[in-house]
Amino acid sequence: MRRRDFIFLILVPVMCGLLAGCGTLPPRLQESGLNSRFDFGNDMPFDDYIRKTGQMIEKARVDINETNRAVILDANLPFELIPDENKYPRNRNSRYEKGILLIHGLSDSPYLMRAVARHFQARGFLVRCVLLPGHGTIPGDLLWVTYREWVRATEYGVHQMKLHVEKLYMGGFSTGGALCVREALNDREIKGLILFAPALGIKSPWAFMADFLKIFRDWLGDERDDRDYAKYESFTVNAGAQVYHLTREIDAAFASGKRLAMPVFSVLSADDISVDANKAIDVFKAHITSGRSVLVLYRRGEEKDREDKSGRIVYIDSYLPEERIAGFSHVSLPIPPDDPHYGKTGGYRYCLHYQEDREKRMTCLCDPHIWQGEITEENLKKYTVRRLTYNPRYKEMIRAMDEFLDGVQ
Repeated sequence: MRRRDFIFLILVPVMCGLLAGCGTLPPRLQESGLNSRFDFGNDMPFDDYIRKTGQMIEKARVDINETNRAVILDANLPFELIPDENKYPRNRNSRYEKGILLIHGLSDSPYLMRAVARHFQARGFLVRCVLLPGHGTIPGDLLWVTYREWVRATEYGVHQMKLHVEKLYMGGFSTGGALCVREALNDREIKGLILFAPALGIKSPWAFMADFLKIFRDWLGDERDDRDYAKYESFTVNAGAQVYHLTREIDAAFASGKRLAMPVFSVLSADDISVDANKAIDVFKAHITSGRSVLVLYRRGEEKDREDKSGRIVYIDSYLPEERIAGFSHVSLPIPPDDPHYGKTGGYRYCLHYQEDREKRMTCLCDPHIWQGEITEENLKKYTVRRLTYNPRYKEMIRAMDEFLDGVQ
């Protein structure tokens, strides 16, 4: 971060607090008071947890009405998917052979885990996904939440899953991936991990200053439109600070000698601007010890890393000029091209980076031939680019994941 940008971040909110006319923030950017803590005990049945969470979402959201209620709740609620019991019957103890707990990412919702959840269900897994505190309602609910509340939600999900399955796996996207790693470092009963762009390091240069910055301002950058019903577009400084604290706890665990001995399947994009892909690769090489572990790395070109002697890393080219794909973004990895919301012909277009440039914003929103990819400095200089919100090679990723699962189950 340049010095003048840092000064701007500090001075503007201070001046705004001193001068009249800054105005009151809209309700969505204020804390609802309903969703900053995980208030469910480990003994609460998962069905009750889903029902009570739905009631909380309806009270806290400011955009919900009878026309969109079903869509919003379906996207943001925790969920459970039960396997076909004709193919995958429960045992004499009424337990499923295997289950997976899924955890979404920062500012996201369980919607982003739906596609992979359905695939695990088809493979015979009992699948559950929790909603992290601060999420699924309004962006203001991330103003004061702590990552310890996310840990509590994770531990609840694990406890409840162990009551119903013989073998427990975990899977997560971004911050959810980091929460899976933290849990697995402390629970040797976890049989394997599935990680999409795990947030083991934060790419943003302000990360280590987040606690300091939140003294002066609540939001990173300008407040957004928040038109995506499945994800917050406005981003609190506190949320970034909490992810940073989570990564520091994981770093300390590795430094103390802890390792992930269970098999791990991980997917990364080298272009990712949100999480530090290089840090995740270093963790994979140094601290994930199972020879059955696999890392799928999307990057331009397929040249292998000369330092990787294990053969555990699979390199896939993410530059697809015939599809006008300049590379894969952080948010694209767990989403299939046919997703009705984020997919190739879905209704959502990620153009938040052109908030101040109306001409480019309209091109980004409307041009069917626009280049898509991660919003790196290189891509933004080269193209008018829409942030890619789906994985063009999703089926290949799923095949690689299936090969991994076939080898570890």
